[in-house]
Amino acid sequence: MKKTNTTYLTVSLCACLAATATPARAAGGHFAVDDAAILETGQCQLETWFDREAGNARRALHVGPACRLGSAEVGLNLDRVRPGDASGISIMGPQVKWAGAVTEQLSIGLAAAANWQSRAPRYVSSTLVVPVTFQMSNPWLVHVNVGRDFRPGQADSSRAGVALEWSPETAWSVTGERFRDSGSNHWRLGGRWNLTERLSLDLSRAQRLAAGTPAWWTFGLNVVIDR
Repeated sequence: MKKTNTTYLTVSLCACLAATATPARAAGGHFAVDDAAILETGQCQLETWFDREAGNARRALHVGPACRLGSAEVGLNLDRVRPGDASGISIMGPQVKWAGAVTEQLSIGLAAAANWQSRAPRYVSSTLVVPVTFQMSNPWLVHVNVGRDFRPGQADSSRAGVALEWSPETAWSVTGERFRDSGSNHWRLGGRWNLTERLSLDLSRAQRLAAGTPAWWTFGLNVVIDR
């Protein structure tokens, strides 16, 4: 989902994915901080990404189709995570997102998602996030998220984040973000290359804010089509 991210995955990334496959993610694609924007009427998109932890075999693959239906963007998160030498786990669930402009510079939204996994217990979590996007000036956007994760048998946990996106009138954009997910703080820096108006590539590096924790790289491909 045009971020959300979807969803907007982290803390020992595998644990995050298994515990909270996030709702739509950030400036679109794999970023953790969602933006307050949805697809145009009549559009669908497919967001895919693959990430791998440095110095470790932990890796994850995400496929996320979504379409604009009425005033909302409705999608499905499909994730496959393999933590090192352990067997892989599949996670899937629906997500829905609304967003609209408050002023010419300010937009606000609401995103919700639920997740199930391929082993017991099947139901993993639900997530609710409020994304806000503010355009400071022509190329600069600020995205702010506040939200909550709900897990059966566990205390609810907060999620939050802020991202600064530089998006000039070129084929490139750059996003830096700091976010809290599953009780841990992380940062990410990445960019997007718009090959066409409908096709883009993402690349980023992220890490948990704790000494000695490995970073991970993510490569993404995003496609938008008309129905």
